[in-house]
Amino acid sequence: MVRSEWTARVLGLARLEGPDQQRARLERRAATLLAYLGLEGPSPKASLTSLLWPDSPHATARNNMRQLLRRLRLACGGTEVVEADAERLALGPSLRLDVALLKSAALARDHARALAALHPDGAGPLLSGFDFDDCPELARWLDGARAAVEGWVREAREAEIERHTTLGDWTAALTLAQAWVQQEPESEQAGRHLIRLHYLQGDRGAALTAFERLRSILSRELDVTPMAETLALVRQIEKGTQLPGPLAASRPSLPLCVLRPSVLVGREATWRQLEDGWKAGQLLFITGDPGSGKSRLAEEFAASKGPWMRIEGRLGDQEVPFAAQARAYRSHMRQRPGLTLPDWVRAEVSRIMPELGDPRGLPPLVSEVDELRFQDAQVEAMRLMNLGMSAVVVDDVQFWDKASARTFTYAFMRMLDSHTADSRMPCYIDCYRRGELPPYSEVLVRRLVDSGLARVIDIGPLSPEEVRQMVASLELPGAENHADALARYTGGNPLYIIETLKHLIETGSLHKDWPQRLPPPGRVGPLIQRRLERLSPLALQTAQLAALAGPQFRAALVPGALEVTTTALQSAFAELEAAQVLIGERFSHDLVLEAVLASIPPAAARVLHVRLAHALERDGAPPIHLAHHWMEAGEVERTLPYLLASAQADEQMLPPEQAADHYARAAALMEATGRHEEAARARASEARCRARQR
Repeated sequence: MVRSEWTARVLGLARLEGPDQQRARLERRAATLLAYLGLEGPSPKASLTSLLWPDSPHATARNNMRQLLRRLRLACGGTEVVEADAERLALGPSLRLDVALLKSAALARDHARALAALHPDGAGPLLSGFDFDDCPELARWLDGARAAVEGWVREAREAEIERHTTLGDWTAALTLAQAWVQQEPESEQAGRHLIRLHYLQGDRGAALTAFERLRSILSRELDVTPMAETLALVRQIEKGTQLPGPLAASRPSLPLCVLRPSVLVGREATWRQLEDGWKAGQLLFITGDPGSGKSRLAEEFAASKGPWMRIEGRLGDQEVPFAAQARAYRSHMRQRPGLTLPDWVRAEVSRIMPELGDPRGLPPLVSEVDELRFQDAQVEAMRLMNLGMSAVVVDDVQFWDKASARTFTYAFMRMLDSHTADSRMPCYIDCYRRGELPPYSEVLVRRLVDSGLARVIDIGPLSPEEVRQMVASLELPGAENHADALARYTGGNPLYIIETLKHLIETGSLHKDWPQRLPPPGRVGPLIQRRLERLSPLALQTAQLAALAGPQFRAALVPGALEVTTTALQSAFAELEAAQVLIGERFSHDLVLEAVLASIPPAAARVLHVRLAHALERDGAPPIHLAHHWMEAGEVERTLPYLLASAQADEQMLPPEQAADHYARAAALMEATGRHEEAARARASEARCRARQR
C-alpha cells in the first residue's frame, strides 16, 4: 500500500513534506491555519475566517477560505489535510503537524517525544518569518502561542538532560546541554549542567573552563556573580569529590503579561481625545517620548473602529525620495491583491513603484501640468487603496522623507475636499516621537492643526498611581511590591516599566528586595543592551546587519552578507524573536533598534556596510541604496557613480527637487575630494533642477 501521510512543519520556516519526498513551501495563511488547528483543535470556520481576513467583507473572506483549502488539497496531491464542514475545521488524520505533536507530547510530559517532534536540524519559532501586522487579533494569539512553544521546548530539554544523567548516558546529556548553552549562554541552570557533565565524563579542565565562561558572561551581561549552588558545584570539582544527583531547576521564562501588556491603563483621558477627534473627522497626531505606548494606543483605537491597517516610516527613509509612500502603497496592495488601478494612475505611481510598470518609458516631469498629473495620481491611488478602511495608523512619521510627507498631505487635503457623508474617508492616526519631526513635517503638522483639520494628542508618563494600576493589571506575583520603586526608576514610561520587570524576572530578582545596582533611572537602553549581550555572535551580527540595512532589510540578504547557512540563520532569527529584538524582519521597537546601532563599533559598521552593498548589488537594488552603503563604508569612489545614477534617474521620473538634492550631495563629495570639474558639472545639473522646481 502506498503511504499517503503528509508532514507539515510550522516551527521555523513553514513547509510541507510528502510521502514520496515531495517538498513545498507553505504560504502565510495556509501555515497559520494549520498551526492554529494544531494548537487549538477543531475550531469554528467563521472565527478562523475572520482571524485570517479581518478586513475583508464576509462573502469575500468565505471565498478566500474555500480557495485556501483548495490550494492545500492540491499541494498535497488531493489529500484532505484539513477536514471542513459547514461549521468547523479540523486537521485531517493524514497530516502530521510538528507543533501538534510537540503540544501532545508536552501535555503528556513525554519529553523525549516532544524533542523528537522538532526537525532534526533544529526548529525556529512558530511561523518564523511571517508578518501579521495586518491581522492584529491573530498577532496577539501568536504571541501567546510562541511563548507556550518556547516553554515546552525548554521544559523538555531540562527533563531529558536529567533523565540521561540519571541513566549515566552523559554523552547524550552533554549534547543537549551544549545546545541549551549555545541558545541561552546566560542561563546559569544550563551552565551548571554543562559544567557537571564535563566533569562526569572525566574532563575536569573542560568543566572549569565552562565555569569561567559562565562567570564571565554573568558578570558582563547581568552584573551578577554565580549563585551559591554553582559555586558549591565548582568547589566539589576542584576538590575532585563525588557529585550529588541530578540538578533540578529552570530558568525563569517571560510570561505573556509582560510580552503583551494592557494598553489602556492610565490612558483613558487620551482615549477620549481620540474619540473627539474621530467624531470631528480630524487627522489625529499622537506624540510622546519613546516607549510611551503611542503605537499600541493607536492600533487599539483603530481596531475598535472597524477595518484598519498599519503603515510605517523607517530609519533611513529620509535618504530616499518617496521611500515611505512606496512602502505604504506596497502594504495596501499586499492587503488588497485584487486591486486594479486605472492605467493613468498605475503609470504615474510606477515612478516610485517600478514593479507596476517601466517608468523609463514615461516623459519627465518638466511642467506644472506634468507634476499636477503625478500628484493627482497619488491622490487617486490612496483613495482606491483606502476604500473600506475605517482607520489607517501611520507609525514613526518622524522618519518620513520630505517627498512622501508632502504628497500625503496634498492627497489628504484633496480627499477631504471630495468626500461625502456616504463615503467617509478613513481616519488617519499618525504617531511620532516628541521633538523629532524634521522641519518640513513640523510645518505640515502645524498648518493642519491651525486650520482645524487635525489635532495633536500628547502622551505623557504615567503617574505613580497609574503605575500601580498598570503593575496590578499584569497579575505578576511579586511585581506589586516594586510598584513605587518602578514609578521612581522609570519615570512612569510604560516601556521602561515592562523592560525593567523583564530584567527582574530574568535575573531572579522579582521576589527579592529592589536591586541596589541598576542602570540610571529612566533609561531603558542599558537593560536592552544587556539583552543584546546575551545573544549569540551570529544573532547579534544579524541584528546589527538589520539595523544598518534599514528599510531594505530582508532575511534573504543575510546568508550572502554574513556567509552563513540557512539552518544557522533560522536559529539566529529564532533567538532574536525569543529575545524580542526582531519580530519577523523588523525591530520590536525603535529603542531596540537604537540599542543595536549603539552596539556596533565604527570599524565593524564599515565592514557590514560593505557586505550590504555587495549583497544589494547582487540583488539589483536601486542606486540610491547602494550609494548610501558605500558612503557609510567610507568608499567615496564607489559612492559617486550610484549617487549620480540616482540623480539622473530621478530627474527623468520624479519631481525635480529630489534630483537636485542628489546632485548637490554628489557635488559636495566631489569638492571634498578635489574633483572640481566634475563638481561643477554636478552643480550645473543641480541648478537646472532647481530652476524647474521654481
